[in-house]
Amino acid sequence: MLDLRPPSAPTAREAARLAAALARPPSRRDAAPILGGLVLGIGAGVALERAAMLGENLRPDPEASEPFGQLPGTSHTVTSWDGTELHVEERGEGPCLVFAHGFSLAGSAWHYQRRDLHDRFRCVFADLRGHGASGRPASGDYSLEAVARDLAAVIEWTGERQVILVAHSMSGMAALRLAELDPDFVHDRLAGLALVSTSYPDTLRGMAAALASRSTAKVQLALYTAAYRFVGKDPHRAHGLRRRGSDMGYLTTRLGGFGARPSPRQVAFVDRLLIETDVEVWSQVFTGLLDFDMSHVLETLTVPALVVAGDADRLFPLAAATHMAATIPDARLLILPGTGHMAFMEKHEQLDAELVRFASEVMERQPAGG
Repeated sequence: MLDLRPPSAPTAREAARLAAALARPPSRRDAAPILGGLVLGIGAGVALERAAMLGENLRPDPEASEPFGQLPGTSHTVTSWDGTELHVEERGEGPCLVFAHGFSLAGSAWHYQRRDLHDRFRCVFADLRGHGASGRPASGDYSLEAVARDLAAVIEWTGERQVILVAHSMSGMAALRLAELDPDFVHDRLAGLALVSTSYPDTLRGMAAALASRSTAKVQLALYTAAYRFVGKDPHRAHGLRRRGSDMGYLTTRLGGFGARPSPRQVAFVDRLLIETDVEVWSQVFTGLLDFDMSHVLETLTVPALVVAGDADRLFPLAAATHMAATIPDARLLILPGTGHMAFMEKHEQLDAELVRFASEVMERQPAGG
């Protein structure tokens, strides 16, 4: 639930300025404030912050009664490749869908898929290392390769001959890394791969490159990397700043994660997941998302792919999804209009309907007894 402070009376100019920022389509100017806010959740004037929160509090919300985080499944512990214990929950029976979450989220983020798909699929939701209820690696390895091998461990644990992997953001990158590390495993064990709001080059390279010239992007990349390393050196101080700026954290989550007029309750749920991920894990996982490029993997994928993108995603450009869909040999592209980075929440009905169609098609391709 949101913890809202009584808002002070904003000026008309302040309210209009913040409303315009939240409502406009994504632009090249968004990456810097989003990245800064994701690190610490601070940085806006109090008047602007309270003006925006007043608007959020007064806005009608069709999802106000939705029980986010209250749809648990049968819990299991999966031991990953390096001994890290991963928390996994499953609901339903049938063809198996494995859902993997994005950076600083958890398996519970797939709320609508938990609610709506378990009547026809075996839905498996994994918390990746350091996230949700999963353990932390003893070695401190949060690299993209480590996350990729977590995905493999969960897929292996299902006991299914083939599954459909539905991977959001960071997990989509890890799925591509897994295809690079072990293409035979991906070919043999995946009936299909859904890449949701993700990209193939590293997170910061994509965001910073969208800002301005190549030279400016390099400078900003260095600044952002330094900011995250600062968080790693003094995580408790950073965590305190995030807590003190809780309203700003909410607004940053809305701006960075959603389209123009999202459900306030959806935003609050995602913001809570972000806050609950320990800031030490933030800093460690983030460094694993730097300096990689999976573009060479795309044309080698041998499994059908569904590429999903919101056209208002401020974190990853639509061009990345378009390129992936055009390069992967057997891929289709689903663009969700007016939708941000949390596409699987904002447009869950459209996405789920497409997942059902995709799953039915790719599972029908499998030989009898698969």
